[in-house]
Amino acid sequence: MDVVGQVRAAASQRPLLATILTLVAVFALQLIYRGYKQRRFYRNLPGPPHSWLFGHLKALGEVAALLPPNCHPQLYYTELARKYNLDGIYYLDLWPVAPPSIVLLDPKLMDEVTVVKPLHQHPFADALLTPMVGSGVVATANGPLWKKLHNSMLPAFSWAHIRSLAGLMVDECQPFRRNLDKLAETGEVFSLEQVGAKLVFDIITRVVFNFSLHAQTKGSQDLEDLREMITLAEGASDITVAYNPVAQIRVWWRRRQVLGRLHPSMISKIYERFSLLINEQIVPSRKDPNSILDLMLREHVQAVTGEGKANPETAKISKFEEGLLLTNIKGLLLGGHGTTTDSLCYLFMLLSKSPHIAEKMRQEHNEQFDPDFQKTMDLIVASPEKLQSIPYTEAVIKETLRLFPVGFGVKEAAPGGTLMYNGQHYPIDNSQMICVNGHAIHYNERHFPNPTEFAPERWLGPEEIPRSNFRTFSRGPRACLGQNLAMNELKIILIMTMRDYTFECVGLKPNAEAKITHTNLDTVYGDIIFQELALEAKPRGGMMMTVKKLS
Repeated sequence: MDVVGQVRAAASQRPLLATILTLVAVFALQLIYRGYKQRRFYRNLPGPPHSWLFGHLKALGEVAALLPPNCHPQLYYTELARKYNLDGIYYLDLWPVAPPSIVLLDPKLMDEVTVVKPLHQHPFADALLTPMVGSGVVATANGPLWKKLHNSMLPAFSWAHIRSLAGLMVDECQPFRRNLDKLAETGEVFSLEQVGAKLVFDIITRVVFNFSLHAQTKGSQDLEDLREMITLAEGASDITVAYNPVAQIRVWWRRRQVLGRLHPSMISKIYERFSLLINEQIVPSRKDPNSILDLMLREHVQAVTGEGKANPETAKISKFEEGLLLTNIKGLLLGGHGTTTDSLCYLFMLLSKSPHIAEKMRQEHNEQFDPDFQKTMDLIVASPEKLQSIPYTEAVIKETLRLFPVGFGVKEAAPGGTLMYNGQHYPIDNSQMICVNGHAIHYNERHFPNPTEFAPERWLGPEEIPRSNFRTFSRGPRACLGQNLAMNELKIILIMTMRDYTFECVGLKPNAEAKITHTNLDTVYGDIIFQELALEAKPRGGMMMTVKKLS
């Protein structure tokens, strides 16, 4: 009997086994064919050394091995560009571990996809945030949904409204100062990330809800739950968790427990405000909003009061709209407190090694406001526009954000999409993630001479830095809504702390030699400069510090 006959005979005797083997063979052939197509597509495109077997995974793994675990991808992408002398645009074939990516390194190319012809957010961004906040958050939404959410929130981020928030920011800095006084008295080592998060959370909750949750004075379960969601997201990005079903189940179960507390708490705050607005017949103003929540509830209040059925007992919000409100409130609280806390940590870290810069800021604060602390607070509240007259302080903040940007956006092009660079068209479609890696620009000598130097003076002239070179808040219609709010917030915190306190990092372990080529800051601060991947690029190790009062 020939071989074919033998196979047929075996198949007739064991049909189930034959079916399984056939399916496995078909699946294997499909996998091989897909892998071949994937590798062939990237074979002659710019990027690190490419392998038919591993794609760019080997090159990425070699860079990742140089750094501590769970670094934000912006560090890897910048280092790959430096290591392999890549310029403008390059590709990463990471199949089957991660979506294929295009990394942009040129300001003009970045503006092409964010300003000139803004592309949609990539679905991967929504998939990343959905476990934490739910689907449909303004940061990752597209089309009509994004326009609706963006337009409803926009008045809360106008300059006029941001200036009106100066008083509440000053108020919330008072318990922060009292906490610093206690820590200075005891000399206790503390996590600036934890202490700073409570300050920033109290500010952002007042912006979102128009009342504080008193995280600094009483503690907040909501803050603890939100930060645990970030911790769970960090764990999920660990390959030992991502590909471990048991670990995934543990994460899922813990997330379910946390959301079981957090969701009822957020929903109750939403409906409490909704009922009050209806009961008082108040349609929130877009010109002078009390809170972001008011703006998001505005159309729902209008719908109820317009029908003449202003009964808070019967007024309801549809389940879809309720979910959208919940998702975006969580997104605002997470993003609003996380990114500003991160920046605050890096500010005090850098200033701890740069006393001359801290002293220049103190001088500017005394000159533009007043040497007397109480008079300074009164001036901030009475004339918040004066916060725009402290250019050196603003330069310090921008320089910190240049060295430690909070991450990058990922875009998706329509079918047939291309980008032109150096006279050549490069394909950007096929569901590839387009990574707008501003981090690479911030560490590029062409755009920022001596890029690893903490030099606020570079922002003060004589030559103005092009706006397209500073990518921390992105650019275009999808730029960070809260960038002006964050800048004012950081300015007020610095004014209310730097004149009276100095900070010192604890437990620094500087590396004898720089681990990577694009920065040598680890020879001063150690591995804490390598930002971790969470919701954003966050400090490593909690930013442990001590604080002292200035005499």
